[in-house]
Amino acid sequence: MSTAPPALRALRERFPAWAFLYNPFAYRWFAFQGRTTTLTADTAEELAARVERFQSRRPLTRPQPRR
Repeated sequence: MSTAPPALRALRERFPAWAFLYNPFAYRWFAFQGRTTTLTADTAEELAARVERFQSRRPLTRPQPRR
């Protein structure tokens, strides 16, 4: 029996702004946000930790032009 459906449900409830996918043939978990952000992991728990780490990173900003 696969644990993917309950784990996917938990990930989607915990991180509603992300899309999650499990590939049973490759045994990989994927998290998507927008068109450019993709995170992968071997387990759902590892993926949750990576999403949390990604969200806690300081957002990049452009330097202000000098006047």
